[in-house]
Amino acid sequence: MSLRKFIYRTIAASLVVVASSTIASANNGLERLAVPKSKLISSFWKKNDPSSTIQVDHSAWDAFLGKYLKTSGSGVNLVAYRSVSAGDKKALRTYVNNLQAVDVPTLNRNEQYAYWMNLYNSRTVLVVLDNLPLMSIREIKKNAFDFVGPFNDKVVKVNGKTLTLNDIESGIVRPIWNDPLLHYGFNCAAISCPNLNKTAFKGEKVKAQLQAAARSFINNPRGITINGNKVTASKIYFWYEDDFGGSEKSILNHIRQFASAGLKQKLANVNSIDKYEYNWDLNDANSALF
Repeated sequence: MSLRKFIYRTIAASLVVVASSTIASANNGLERLAVPKSKLISSFWKKNDPSSTIQVDHSAWDAFLGKYLKTSGSGVNLVAYRSVSAGDKKALRTYVNNLQAVDVPTLNRNEQYAYWMNLYNSRTVLVVLDNLPLMSIREIKKNAFDFVGPFNDKVVKVNGKTLTLNDIESGIVRPIWNDPLLHYGFNCAAISCPNLNKTAFKGEKVKAQLQAAARSFINNPRGITINGNKVTASKIYFWYEDDFGGSEKSILNHIRQFASAGLKQKLANVNSIDKYEYNWDLNDANSALF
């Protein structure tokens, strides 16, 4: 090969790398722009009764999870969607309808916290069940230009107000609780999402449940992996960076809080995250993962 050809090929290869990096950065930027901002949709949802002892009945959700949630060898909780019987699907819909009938402001704050996550998660499972077969929840679209999937569809009505899944997460829970742990409670029916909890969230122990969920996710490769000096983290930390303190340093400090001794040791000299990844494949127990 002549020197000229070698130079041309080297330049061409460098341009490909630069172009790929630029496209990836642009795509990441667009993804972050598409993430809903944490903004309260109505001051109505701030109402609560600190003295309330009302406990919402989540036994139907517990029963569904106990029957259809399976854990893969890699530690991912998967739903046996295609095994759900007509009767159990009807029971799940009844549970969601019962949740919609709850007068949310009469609950104390912890009971509300558990309520919203259970409503979001159970309604998301119903969305999937109503649209099978699917490879990803993002296949559920209104039209060819719908890049969000069903998360902006009006799917529940609570206290007379019609809400989307994004309304619940980013229009109510994120701005009111301002708690990074909430991201480990919401399950968007994707492989890379923090696990769908094996039991319903309960008001009296919701904080402990979220801490356990954080430890489970962070100490699984879906949360963070370290190969040599390269760090790959879940895109959840990229999309919601502000919720985790607003910087890679704050994200890593958050992760260290819940990391196992071995992972914490690997993170000792880590100051940055090289890339973020996310797999939107359906958390389906009939997938190749199980």
